[in-house]
Amino acid sequence: MQWYVTFITIAATGAFGWLALELLGQPIRKFFDLRRLVVHQMLFLAKVPAPQPRETCVTFEQIQRYDIDLKNVREAQRLLRDLGSHMLAFGESEAAACIAIQPFGYDPSAAGRSLIDLSNILDRHGTDRTALCKTVEEALRFKLAKST
Repeated sequence: MQWYVTFITIAATGAFGWLALELLGQPIRKFFDLRRLVVHQMLFLAKVPAPQPRETCVTFEQIQRYDIDLKNVREAQRLLRDLGSHMLAFGESEAAACIAIQPFGYDPSAAGRSLIDLSNILDRHGTDRTALCKTVEEALRFKLAKST
């Protein structure tokens, strides 16, 4: 074989490898960065309590506690909605990366929907958050530490 054919073959293989890495590598790294952020925020927000019903607050301290709890829950809702929308946007815009990570059990769209659903029930007293947290854990393949 001529030397220039070998050179062109090596150059073309390198160019195609670089293109595949750019088209798949960066979005996959972006997904794992986003996944790491979701895990961090879920661990951080696990202890955010739902505020007690406003009607039951009669003392000044209870009203202050309600205001603080409500502020914390609203911030947690904002963070979860933001993360959920980023996951949904990733699932919609990075189809090739989603196909590449799907065999490993990752589902960014399901995680995004569950994060948004979780943010919607976060401020309600008596709701069970564990089912939605479990769905996020399964979609992103991580396990939150259980509290006793």
